[in-house]
Amino acid sequence: MDNGRITVLHTEASLGFGGQERRILRELEGLDAARFRGLLLCQPDARLGRATEERGIPTIRFRMRSAYDPVAFVKILQLLRRERVDIVHAHSSRDAWLAGAAGKLLGIPVFRTRHLLTRIGGPYVYARLADTVLTVSEGVRQYLISRGVPGDKIVAVPTGINLKRFDPARTDLADMRARFNIPRDAFVIGLIAVLRKAKGHRFLLQALKRLAPEFPQLKLLIAGTGPQEQNIRNLIQELGLGEQVMMLGHQDDIPSLLKALDVFVLPAQEEALGTAIVEATAMGVPVIATRIGGIPEVVGKAGLLFESEDVDALANHLRTLIGSPELAARMRAQGAARARELYDENLMVRRTEALYLKAAGAVP
Repeated sequence: MDNGRITVLHTEASLGFGGQERRILRELEGLDAARFRGLLLCQPDARLGRATEERGIPTIRFRMRSAYDPVAFVKILQLLRRERVDIVHAHSSRDAWLAGAAGKLLGIPVFRTRHLLTRIGGPYVYARLADTVLTVSEGVRQYLISRGVPGDKIVAVPTGINLKRFDPARTDLADMRARFNIPRDAFVIGLIAVLRKAKGHRFLLQALKRLAPEFPQLKLLIAGTGPQEQNIRNLIQELGLGEQVMMLGHQDDIPSLLKALDVFVLPAQEEALGTAIVEATAMGVPVIATRIGGIPEVVGKAGLLFESEDVDALANHLRTLIGSPELAARMRAQGAARARELYDENLMVRRTEALYLKAAGAVP
């Protein structure tokens, strides 16, 4: 311990800065400084490392070339001893093997968060190297149990968001409809996600194609960047939706963008939780999303669900919301209340801290 504080080392081998890395940043920023000291170990060119350094969080950088990198393993052992680390908290496969093995060797409690609902190669790293496994949803927890990870060591701690930032009552939000010259009477659909195939952009575009002749006031805003960008642009042209769809690229002011929407749609084929849905509901935006992974947990009564790839059901749900402002209003109220009850990032951090304290023997 450091002056009576528990030292927690988060490890992350990824280079990107998506939902997983943002959660790590929130967990480090939110730690009670009187009881905890947070550190990050990441790759030399990781974007997460830049974010933690900007916030004054101690950041250690060295290369983790693979899950079996002996040089990195020795460096982690030295780091754990030098910084007198009390808790190791790993987040990706590569660092989970390296830091998990190092923590086990030194008798340090090891945490592992599973952020995704994609297939795992096997249960070993979760069942043997980790003492406590956190998942971002109950759906992910149940999946790990089905793959042989003991259920008594898995705790679902849903990802939380900054509810002060995602507050529809904010007076400083930009008028995105004016910025993008969207008519006030337009019905605006939004999809904010990395442009990956699994996010299902093509299904929403196909549904929009079916609805456009019936509802000429429809507009679709697609925000984000990713490997499918050109394919999505090509499909927009192929379907003749150039007048209805706007590709916005990367957007920093997500709360203002959400405030401009009438409905948020996530037609994903896989999703561990759907943090973008949490953000949308917190902003009072009704949701239409696939009944998959952790999405039903998040949506509750704040939206409508459909089976993955069912374009007809998606189009019908959109038609229902367009024609029922009363239903949309109920969803707005229910979603905002649900987000504040279950998905406050402070709740996420406090629940994680309680698990750290238990693992470090600081509570009965």
